[in-house]
Amino acid sequence: MVDEETPLTGGKVYGTKTMQFNIERIRLFGLLGAVVLILVGTFVSKYAVVFPPKDDPSTFLEKLMGAPSDFDSEKTFIYQFFGFNHTCSMLDFNPSKTISALIIMLHIFPMDFFIICHYLRVTTQTDPKYDNLKKVTKIFSPLEFAFMTYFYLVFVNSPDGVYGTHAGTMKFIAHYTPYMLWQLGMVMMAIQQCWYIALKDMIPLSWVTKEMMWTYCQMMMAMFVLYTAFCWAYIVGSPLWPTGSDHPVGQFFAKCMMF
Repeated sequence: MVDEETPLTGGKVYGTKTMQFNIERIRLFGLLGAVVLILVGTFVSKYAVVFPPKDDPSTFLEKLMGAPSDFDSEKTFIYQFFGFNHTCSMLDFNPSKTISALIIMLHIFPMDFFIICHYLRVTTQTDPKYDNLKKVTKIFSPLEFAFMTYFYLVFVNSPDGVYGTHAGTMKFIAHYTPYMLWQLGMVMMAIQQCWYIALKDMIPLSWVTKEMMWTYCQMMMAMFVLYTAFCWAYIVGSPLWPTGSDHPVGQFFAKCMMF
């Protein structure tokens, strides 16, 4: 007799299916997506962007055939601000900006999926040695997910204001802030990864020690702090060191840090 408790499946018992995959491959795909972003954005900026605007730019085909680019990177806000250009300058102007905003999803989606998977693989560990990592992961992973998901805001807030004006600086802050948070998320991810594989005793390279991985994490944290302090010092008008063309040593060090 059928009643409200009768299974809709007719009482049949179905089995379960499992799927195993290496989530590090997902993260690798996401990192490769960032490489594709830079390569494509640089190509489009060189051959399709017209900046500053001009009345008689060369066509895309003419530039492919050898005509000079109509993109003058030395006129960008970032170049005038720091005295040299950052990679993002090649992604900040249309049509490169629009194309880059689409390609960045090849980075964001895989990395978000990886963050979720990593959260699950850590928090499901039963060995007590993972307890501290589980506590940290419950804080870090949600932040990483948010920082990664909203990374696309760098393309919403273009640093295309007039150099030397308050409005121009505010546009740069709106552009830099999601990038800064993305950097922080990547540092947090590196710490989690090194911690996890150290606890698992599954370091992929035999010559790498746990102490070396911890040193790497410390260097990442120190670099992030220095990079962030460097940028905000320029924003408030008190650079940590000069980086103009007349200070080649300072500029070289800044370029090494920012690239």
